[in-house]
Amino acid sequence: MKIAFAKIANNQIPFDIKRENLSFSGNLKRVNSDLVECKALISGNMSHNCDRCGEDIILSPKENLNLLISDGIYKDSEEKLEDVIEFFDGYIDLEEILSSEIEAFKSDYFYCKDCENL
Repeated sequence: MKIAFAKIANNQIPFDIKRENLSFSGNLKRVNSDLVECKALISGNMSHNCDRCGEDIILSPKENLNLLISDGIYKDSEEKLEDVIEFFDGYIDLEEILSSEIEAFKSDYFYCKDCENL
């Protein structure tokens, strides 16, 4: 689901994306001419492999996101370390954000019940 930066106003725009057993829902709100704030929640279930033995496990993420989405290169004048995603085509791609956040979540270590206490 792509949304044009130009369509985002100062009021909140809700969104809800379902992918398999995951839900990505929240609001987009304009911060300034180049930035949009995304407050969202990723929840549901997804399959993964135990990082120790390779056994199939089910993960149940419940991740709150508070991101800034930039239309072009983000210029941080106050040198704050913020979570920013840059898009360069004038559109916000919510599917791409979901994919990126899922991969970031899965990059952590997850163990099955048998391997948790080893």
